[in-house]
Amino acid sequence: MNIIKQFENLVNGWNESSKCNYCWKFIGAGRPDLFNMFTDIDVSKCCIYVGLFNIKFGTRYKMNEDGFTRKSYCFVSFEGFIGIPSRLDIQFYNELGNTEEEKLQSKWAILNSIQECLGCDFMEVLCDQNGVYAPAEFAATQKINFQDTNYDGWLIKGQYNY
Repeated sequence: MNIIKQFENLVNGWNESSKCNYCWKFIGAGRPDLFNMFTDIDVSKCCIYVGLFNIKFGTRYKMNEDGFTRKSYCFVSFEGFIGIPSRLDIQFYNELGNTEEEKLQSKWAILNSIQECLGCDFMEVLCDQNGVYAPAEFAATQKINFQDTNYDGWLIKGQYNY
């Protein structure tokens, strides 16, 4: 599976359909420090940037009753980031101002919007010329001021089995 190409196609599709009224950009960086070097940031649009790094693949084995091992399944896993360039002038939620307007302009409002947009099932079943790749695991952890660009969003981890 070409995980970079699959995610590029997925994110480009989200951009074409303006998923959740955002523009979407994919960064196939491979490493967090290379994701940090991305400079094609359009501040005039509310774009969500999706980057993949720390890509791994492997095989899980299971022992048979006769003591021999056999392949149980293969997998490809990744880490990445989904988020937007941070606004350093706004609060996280209500630590500086507690009005509803201030809360609606907070970092949490942005993070929550991305979370609701992605949902817990955003890792669709991916298909390529080699077969069907079923999602096996997905987790996201909040991250504020990530890298030099100070992205706000979600550090993600996922795995596909095939």
